Amino acid sequence: MANRYEQIADDLRRLITTGTWPVGERMPAEAELAARYRVSTPTLRMSLELLQSEGLIEKRHGIGNFVRQQGQRVAYASDRSLASCQAASDAGTGNSVSLDITMVEADGRLASLLDLQVGSPLTEYVFISHQCASPRSLTRIYVPHTVATLGVPEPNGSPWGDSVRELLSADGVEVVTTTERVTARFPTPDEAHTLHISTRTPVLAVERTSSDASDRVVEGALLVLPGDRIEVLFTTESAAAATEEMETAG
Repeated sequence: MANRYEQIADDLRRLITTGTWPVGERMPAEAELAARYRVSTPTLRMSLELLQSEGLIEKRHGIGNFVRQQGQRVAYASDRSLASCQAASDAGTGNSVSLDITMVEADGRLASLLDLQVGSPLTEYVFISHQCASPRSLTRIYVPHTVATLGVPEPNGSPWGDSVRELLSADGVEVVTTTERVTARFPTPDEAHTLHISTRTPVLAVERTSSDASDRVVEGALLVLPGDRIEVLFTTESAAAATEEMETAG
């Protein structure tokens, strides 16, 4: 038999899917819903968190819970080409990317990521992508001042920080190798707040480092992608196919 919070989630799901609460509408306050279902507020919140994890609603802190627009899933590809293509999908879907730039000092985690000493000066680029006003990704990119002091990237609609790489290239810094580590975890409170998700909604966390020909780390990136609206695609060529392609090109 389903738990009480699961039963409530089933009924809330029905109300959403039948259009009782249209997309974008604010749901009744949590206290009102708890009274309606005769349960405690913590039990009601468990129901709401279940719907948040399914991508049906989003919590806007200090405002309330809203029925979420069901947008296109964003694909993060290992070769990055598909990621940019998907993120810049059809005009009219309400896609946008915001950018904030700050000068920071490397803490322990960033110092380890960038192979620097703690306290080293960095430029932090924070990209937040939205689709139909719903956050889709959070990207934080770090460039050490010992590598380059860059200006403001040209807006190109990419949430992955490709414009920062373009600035590096223009400054004569060539990225030769890129390593990405993908893990699944729960978001930090700040990440959950930014992405309008529950702290119990899993996210995909991508840790990326890019190096030049001398193996110097020239860029580090921390990407956080809500698990309910993201998929990761990996494409690998066989050795025979790669050899044939090289022979054809030659």
